[in-house]
Amino acid sequence: MRRGTDRLNRALLTLLGLMLVVLGAVGLLRGAGVLGGDGSDPVISPWLRAEGRSNQVLLVSLLAGAAVVLIWLGLRWLTAQLPKDRPVGHLRLEPTEHVTSLGVSASAVTDALTADVRRIGGVTEATARVVRERPLTINLDVSLEEGSDLTAITQAIAGRPKRRLLESLELEEVDLRSRLKLARPAARRVD
Repeated sequence: MRRGTDRLNRALLTLLGLMLVVLGAVGLLRGAGVLGGDGSDPVISPWLRAEGRSNQVLLVSLLAGAAVVLIWLGLRWLTAQLPKDRPVGHLRLEPTEHVTSLGVSASAVTDALTADVRRIGGVTEATARVVRERPLTINLDVSLEEGSDLTAITQAIAGRPKRRLLESLELEEVDLRSRLKLARPAARRVD
């Protein structure tokens, strides 16, 4: 889904950029007199200038409203680019009778989990990140060989890797969000 969003962003920004380049080129060419006129013609038509002077309040209101809409759209676009779940760098574990404060690096947890997942048959690659500490939530991306049994791999992930994670952290439950995808085939050279 992220790849589709990135592709749409690239296409829309490219279209917007091309449109602005064309408008700028037309403005420069018109100002230089290449597109007709002697180059001293006003950019804003005399009728529009007269209407703007007679309705200044309306013109300012329209420009302010357009600016607010553009700012709102820009902020919406910007926030859409930010990740929904921010990664967690350090996990605080429940204290025990011997230790009052216990913490572990989130990367240590994800490294152990991905190492276990990579041992499952049909898995070519696995990456993980902790996105929430309470309740512990981990996003797991798994690349599979072509023809892999999705049900068997899903059950295998919920088996040993998840169980070892729960045991090592002494937790009762973890929200393990798995996203399975086919690995990209290796590039083949045709001679």
